[in-house]
Amino acid sequence: MQQLAAELGLSRAAILKLKWIEFYLTHEKNISLTARHFGIARSTFTRWARRFDPRDPDTLEEQSCRPIHVRQPETPIHIVALIERYRRENPTLSKELICKKLNEEQGIEISSATVGRTIQRHGFFFAQTPSHKRKRMAVRERGVLHEEAMSANEIPPEISGESFPFSPQLST
Repeated sequence: MQQLAAELGLSRAAILKLKWIEFYLTHEKNISLTARHFGIARSTFTRWARRFDPRDPDTLEEQSCRPIHVRQPETPIHIVALIERYRRENPTLSKELICKKLNEEQGIEISSATVGRTIQRHGFFFAQTPSHKRKRMAVRERGVLHEEAMSANEIPPEISGESFPFSPQLST
């Protein structure tokens, strides 16, 4: 079995799980002994033994637990544009104050948590403070920042009449 695993190009973790199963089969199918021998929980061994298909050793490879369908942001585009405009006008404006302004000036009721998530998701960190610089770097590393978080002195696109540039994350 081990030779076959090496030929199939299984990962180290999958080969180790194959050793668990091989030990289990050669030691009277004793789950407790196998778990003790390898220092794993019985439930862990049982889960992998149940998952294992002898015709397909790839079943011992780790699989993603990420859901196939994840929720997408539901914040309307025009509200995202307003949040960006408020942040560009005053880069250190808090999510609570933006929420209050949206309610008073635009009649839009939205939670401060939603505003905060929108700021985070789109990288609306325009101030030249150390904190905002770090956050811009983090967003850039995630690959979400649109147009390099244009400098704080640029005119927002909705004011200048241009189309609004969104991050790739929102447009997917």
